[in-house]
Amino acid sequence: MGFFDDLADSFRSAVGGVDNDVLANGILGRADLLGVDISGMTLQVGNGLVQRKATFTLQVYLEGETPYQATTVQRIEEIYLPQLVPGQTVLAVRVDPEDRSKVVIDFHTPVPTVTVKGGEGRDSAKWILENGAEAKVVLVASQPMGLTSQAGDPVHGLTLTIDKGAESYQVQVGNGVPNSALPLLYPGSKLYARIGDDPDDVVVDWARGPRTD
Repeated sequence: MGFFDDLADSFRSAVGGVDNDVLANGILGRADLLGVDISGMTLQVGNGLVQRKATFTLQVYLEGETPYQATTVQRIEEIYLPQLVPGQTVLAVRVDPEDRSKVVIDFHTPVPTVTVKGGEGRDSAKWILENGAEAKVVLVASQPMGLTSQAGDPVHGLTLTIDKGAESYQVQVGNGVPNSALPLLYPGSKLYARIGDDPDDVVVDWARGPRTD
């Protein structure tokens, strides 16, 4: 990249413009909105809607890859800002094939379903299910994440209470859920799970079915 390319990138970032090449040719993915920092800079072109520059913090998911965090600076019409709720809003994004840190939000494309790369070794769901410490859990809430596990199961965001008596605690995890286990996704559902090296590495053992205790 030459001097004038660097200059163009700096100006585009300063005013919240997008890289049109990435928007047109970048890898399509999905992203959870983790945070949005709204600046005081606005822009209005002709009689168009007022746009405001903002910095978006995203959890990016690309097909077959490990999820990662990225930030992007873009302008967005002010009237749409109330719809952007961190922790709830999911967006379509385009990512530079040569630089995964360059992410552009694509507000005009439907959010795709993405197959995420699973963990490896001791971090994999397979290893945890085979070797992790057994635990009893209670499902507090669940929500589809629009992701597919490598096993082909839809991934749900699960809020779980780890039942350890006085030492009980709560975690939020993403687990693949086979279709046969979907009837178990209701608040209060008592389930078996396995815990990996980290107390937050929890994988529900759907094959064991519901607890009856």
